[in-house]
Amino acid sequence: MADGIERYVLSPAATWSRDGDELRVFSDEVLLVRRCPESMFEWLEAVSDEPAGLPAPNGSRVDAIVRTLLRLRLIVAPFDRSWHSSAWRNQVEYFAALGLDAGAAQDRLRAAHVTVLGVGGIGGAVLAEIAGAGVGGLTLVDGDRVALENLNRQYLYRRCDVGRAKVDVAREWVLERLPEAEPTAVMETITTSEALVPYLREGGFLVVAADRPVSLPELCAQACLERGASMIVGGCGLRAGSSGPLIRPADVPAFIAARQEARATAGAAVTPMAASFGPVNTLVGATMGRDLIFGILGVSTQTTAHRVELLGTALHD
Repeated sequence: MADGIERYVLSPAATWSRDGDELRVFSDEVLLVRRCPESMFEWLEAVSDEPAGLPAPNGSRVDAIVRTLLRLRLIVAPFDRSWHSSAWRNQVEYFAALGLDAGAAQDRLRAAHVTVLGVGGIGGAVLAEIAGAGVGGLTLVDGDRVALENLNRQYLYRRCDVGRAKVDVAREWVLERLPEAEPTAVMETITTSEALVPYLREGGFLVVAADRPVSLPELCAQACLERGASMIVGGCGLRAGSSGPLIRPADVPAFIAARQEARATAGAAVTPMAASFGPVNTLVGATMGRDLIFGILGVSTQTTAHRVELLGTALHD
């Protein structure tokens, strides 16, 4: 703070209640404080209504409670509320609850550039997430046209769009929801790294959501290495799907080597299956969107596995 005094507000993800001298603070879990000092109740009452925040009360017992509230992110630093009149009000509050500089995080999303390669079932789901989050710079690359059989899972498109270039419809979809965005539509099927390079930005991000040619992830990695961009890859099988991780430029050589080793072990790759199920595509795309947004913000995410079980193996009559 300008005066050197730390101030705090109640986290947008938290609420609290009082029962006698017991304090309960609710978020993902419940914090119970017995024999809570009266000054703590008074402070929480005041800070709940003060957007600029208030200094924490003093006292050894209160200090311990405040430290716990901070550790659990039940109280956070005051955040930029100028976004409250925008579509991102709730998202900014979410970022604040995570302990981020929420206004700066939203500005960073607005300034980011993402190239989405393939705006089908997975790529369309990623696009919906990042446009919804307010990513302002978008380049959409796809050589296909909308087909009737796309409509079970590619929710950007309608029956009246059948026959139109996917990137043109996707661009219109973005502008309807995010008029301040600058989406570029490129109707092209990418088969070489050289063809992809012009559509990447230095320091930008690439979503790899197309499945042809088989070597696409490697050639995308080569293009990202040349342009200094980060990339995330996703795909769906019958019962399992993969999402990420986000690969930074420094990690691209290791990714290429791992892909080449896997192909040498597995032999010739098969043609991607034609079967598809909408919720599976959406799950993978939404997970990629989450990891990409956090990657833009520099937030690390912990995942237990990059291969996700999407459907159980047991089949029932």
